[in-house]
Amino acid sequence: MNSPAKKAMVIGFDGASMELVKHMVDKGYTPNIAKLLQNGVYREMVGVVPTLTPPGWTTLATGAWAGTHRVTDFNIRNYESYIPDSIWGINTALCEAELIWNTAERCGKIPILVKQEISWPPTIKKGIQVEGTGPGVSNYHQIAGYHLFVTEQYRGYPIGGEKDPEKVDPSALQSGRMVDPIQIKPAKGWANVPHSAKPALEAELVIRPLARGQPRMLRGKVGTPKSYWALIYAHGEAGYNRLLVAPEKDAAKAFADLGVKDWSDWWTDSFVIDGEPIEGSVRCKLMVLSPDGQHVELFFPQIWPIRGGYTYPEEIAQELYEQVGPFLQNPARDALGLIDDDTYFEVLDYHFRCLAGTALYLLNKYDWDLFYTETHASDYASHYFLRQADPICGAPPEIVERSYQGLVRTYQAMDWWVGELMKAMDQDTVFLIVSDHGGTPDKYGRTNVEDVLAQAGLLVYKTENGKQEIDWSKTKACPLGICNIFLNIQGREPEGIIPPEQFEEAQWEVIHALMDYKHPLTGECPFVLALTRQDAEMLNLWGDRVGDVVFVLRPEYDAAHGQQMPSARLGIGGQHSVFIMAGAGVKKGVHLKGQVRQVDVAPTISYLLGMDVPRDAEGGVVYEALEDPNWHLTEIKRLMARCGELG
Repeated sequence: MNSPAKKAMVIGFDGASMELVKHMVDKGYTPNIAKLLQNGVYREMVGVVPTLTPPGWTTLATGAWAGTHRVTDFNIRNYESYIPDSIWGINTALCEAELIWNTAERCGKIPILVKQEISWPPTIKKGIQVEGTGPGVSNYHQIAGYHLFVTEQYRGYPIGGEKDPEKVDPSALQSGRMVDPIQIKPAKGWANVPHSAKPALEAELVIRPLARGQPRMLRGKVGTPKSYWALIYAHGEAGYNRLLVAPEKDAAKAFADLGVKDWSDWWTDSFVIDGEPIEGSVRCKLMVLSPDGQHVELFFPQIWPIRGGYTYPEEIAQELYEQVGPFLQNPARDALGLIDDDTYFEVLDYHFRCLAGTALYLLNKYDWDLFYTETHASDYASHYFLRQADPICGAPPEIVERSYQGLVRTYQAMDWWVGELMKAMDQDTVFLIVSDHGGTPDKYGRTNVEDVLAQAGLLVYKTENGKQEIDWSKTKACPLGICNIFLNIQGREPEGIIPPEQFEEAQWEVIHALMDYKHPLTGECPFVLALTRQDAEMLNLWGDRVGDVVFVLRPEYDAAHGQQMPSARLGIGGQHSVFIMAGAGVKKGVHLKGQVRQVDVAPTISYLLGMDVPRDAEGGVVYEALEDPNWHLTEIKRLMARCGELG
């Protein structure tokens, strides 16, 4: 049949709320997105609980609620261990519903995925996939995370404010060494030293493969440290102003010779992980060099492999390296506040050039019908900039302004990327922008449910060997992930103390403790609701991966996202997901009145392409958005009339 669209392009903005996207459009910062709104439809979309990456993207890709697809969190209950232990949620093997790119293949169509979140390991068989794991450090492929070589006591460029915990923001680790200290010494044993008005200085730069990666997602167990050498010299009489980086003490072999604020070109080098060599792409920027040569800030972004492992088919990686250039999955999100804002946005700009170049190369060279891609930049901005970008946060005006400008620069970079991708559209293409959840600024800080349960005597700790541990002999309830609380039930838990016949009584004891809690700053209850697992079905949550008690916080008392209702609003932010659709078969310039839910996205794309809906989809077609909501009936009438004409 002659469907309204022949191709679909789906662009993902992780952590972007429709509220904030519309704000950026109204302020004139995002002209390409504005064109899509003018020539298409949009709506504040209702997402999932929890407002979190894995359930959100999986729902968007399957049309099924989390109760059905069962990807409920970053940290999913593992019944073979204690409650805090968990199964890592970035794994397509955990998804029990059909993904739309597999539906497309089943219907004879070809998908291409470029960094589509929560799509790894690949499930496609006929198409092409590039990466697709998780946010920031959460990937299986990087050789090493960023390295920031600094001297002296390093303060960085902090923005202040509370950090979100790793369970809601695993894009940046909060433990381990954050910088790489170096010592500046007189240069000795160098060959081919350039002329220097002052005696040359040196420092050893040690790259640590596997450093700064999500511990559950490292590509190996042991990385062999690799040394570079920095030579600092004075080109002219104004003091030290240049630094070169070389693999050994020979300036003629330098990879880079940098002035302050200069970036090097990319170079390829070999690193050793688990005894095996692997080639990766390396570059660096000299952020700061003091005239006396004693203060250095030298930044290396993520080191990514040049071939194999992160694409399907594997040989696509080498082709992309040769035709597009080095890939960069993480634009230094975990270094925000350690590096200056300009350096971060320079890396982010490269990240978007990389994503756009990769996409356009593949879309122009290979056959395709369905294209998915995603950026986490908007979520990085939510966790770092949005939190203090609204005066309601109470931060000093200069911090509010810096934070707001960080949001603007992020969305401007995203808008450029959207404009590049729009070049692949033709009159038969439908183009969507969607998001998994939104983000809100801070007001009172995040409510720690562990503290609430401990205050009620339901979660009890003890100290053993100098470490605080849960005392399971006295603990009735323990949280896991974002919005789940599990009971310590006899026979189910290793050291359960609650008899099974008291299960419901214990559920209500926890619920009363949450709803009776008063925040120390406001005297208000920060919880919107607390439900038994049975009642959580109203939030589209069911099954044993859901807590015995599920709770949701008011946005004033949450982090950027995670524990809020998917319809929450606060300041310039909100939790409504983005739904923008334009192109083939779509109305123009309409703000939809009817509700749009994340489960509706996959069925709507399928309907426009004239293919099957994913097998487990629970959503419906957004008919209000379509020029001809009954196009299939129109087409049947046309075919019948044509048959009549032919006799």
